[in-house]
Amino acid sequence: MANDSNNGKAATESIVEKAALARDQVTVGVADAVESGIEAARNAKAVLDEKLEGLIDSGKDVIDQAEDLIRTRPWVSFGAAFAAGYLIAKLTRSKE
Repeated sequence: MANDSNNGKAATESIVEKAALARDQVTVGVADAVESGIEAARNAKAVLDEKLEGLIDSGKDVIDQAEDLIRTRPWVSFGAAFAAGYLIAKLTRSKE
């Protein structure tokens, strides 16, 4: 009977050790996954920051070109703005 008790105790200890080992492996796997996710987020942020800077630079270039056009041909710019405003007013005005 004492032998059965020792075998049961040894089996229980073996199960506990295996469970602890499995828990440690899962913990390491989760930590690796979290670290990979953080690294992927950092890389994505860097790419987005670079693209945003490019868009901002493009916007600044368009504004600079518009300023140059307005300075060199103010009457053409005024006419284009007037025509655009007239078309928008015609398109958005409801028929009564």
